[in-house]
Amino acid sequence: MKIYISKSKRLIISFFLIFILAASGAYCKDRDTKVYKSRAAACKNTERVNWKWWKKFEDPLLLNALEQSLKNNFDVLIADLKTQEAENYISSSRRSYLPSVQMGASYMDAASARIDSFGRVRFYGKSQEKLIYMPLEFSYELDFWGKKEDEISYFKSNKDFTELEKNFIILITVSDVSMLYFNILKNEKLIALYEQIQDLKEKKLGINLEKYEYRLVSKSKIIEIKKELNVAEEELTTIKAQNEELKNQFYLLVSGDKEKIPVKFQNIEDIRIFYNKELEINTSHIANRPDVLMAENQIKMAKLDVKMAKKALLPNFLYKGDISHVSRLFNNLFHSESLTYRIGYGIFYDLLKKGNNLSGLKAKKSIYKQTLKAYEKAIVSSITDVNNSLIHLKSSVINYNQAKGTSLLDQENLEIEREKLDLNLIAREDFMDSQEKFIRSKILEYESKTQCLIHSISLYKALGGNV
Repeated sequence: MKIYISKSKRLIISFFLIFILAASGAYCKDRDTKVYKSRAAACKNTERVNWKWWKKFEDPLLLNALEQSLKNNFDVLIADLKTQEAENYISSSRRSYLPSVQMGASYMDAASARIDSFGRVRFYGKSQEKLIYMPLEFSYELDFWGKKEDEISYFKSNKDFTELEKNFIILITVSDVSMLYFNILKNEKLIALYEQIQDLKEKKLGINLEKYEYRLVSKSKIIEIKKELNVAEEELTTIKAQNEELKNQFYLLVSGDKEKIPVKFQNIEDIRIFYNKELEINTSHIANRPDVLMAENQIKMAKLDVKMAKKALLPNFLYKGDISHVSRLFNNLFHSESLTYRIGYGIFYDLLKKGNNLSGLKAKKSIYKQTLKAYEKAIVSSITDVNNSLIHLKSSVINYNQAKGTSLLDQENLEIEREKLDLNLIAREDFMDSQEKFIRSKILEYESKTQCLIHSISLYKALGGNV
């Protein structure tokens, strides 16, 4: 009896040694795991925003708002979760190298039939037994064709794609936040100027109402001034409403679901414009745009999809076996003679799945062709974006310089008009008209400067932040 037990133990030990060797051999195929982890960690530590470029505006308040948006923006937080999801897929695919092991235990009633499985009549009557059945089964698919390696490569590419997608979302976020910020700065300045215009209109109306009492002006002039006042009030109301809407959008991007911390906005006059010469663009900057790199990565993933679809047509090699313990409830429980085992190799091929796999292969090839076209589109679109951004930026710089020059001329003219007013050479109303003209020219100056700033950001965005 002892001899039988020791043999069964040796059998079990041999089974588990084979099991461990199979698992360890599978993991040896994935020796680049540590290398990939270090590369992913380095990617996380890579600076995703070109802060050196943003510092050229010389506005620390803007930099602080951009930093807060990267912490709180919903799209950025969702992108973080997507990268975590991709990492989990990699982890899951690595575990596919492990064999499938199933253990169980069951209690059952068993009875033999009078006729056996070959139709022969047994010579003993029907009997019933209480049995305990404890199976341990395992199967391991040998990665003969490299299917599991391709699957891991696919999920690694997917992880790279999510990292590039996050870069793209961060690029969009900082661009949108800064555009809103500069438009708010402009509106804050315009509100003050429109209030000055409204004040001038009210004073002008007061002067003419006084003249009207002495019949020095006609009723039609009073009506005309009132209409101008209404227009000024409408302009002021509209710009205030627009600014509140922009602030709501700004705080949504910067604060997310966190408590809104009021931002003290900079004066737009203090914002520096640093694009004032001919621009030279390196084509390598376009090639490194996040959306272009994403399109390249999708080609790689689609190619792996085709490769895996082709390998799905190949047969599978399995290493499988089982150990079972079957005994009567009390007579031979845990007895060595109650152990049975099977172990060996096999080749399997699902004949009925061939048509399905071929259709899947054709679909994957079609997707691969789509990704090639999508990559071409990304290249052409990126070149178009850069060209359009350059055109608008150059024209906005010219317009800003012209508007600034006009504003200086109107300011100079206003000083001349002030001297005439002091000498009683012109009426108060004429001087107020010069004041309004100067204010209107300042409004155009601030609007053109804002356009210049926004087109600077558009170029930054078109180049993928590679400026």
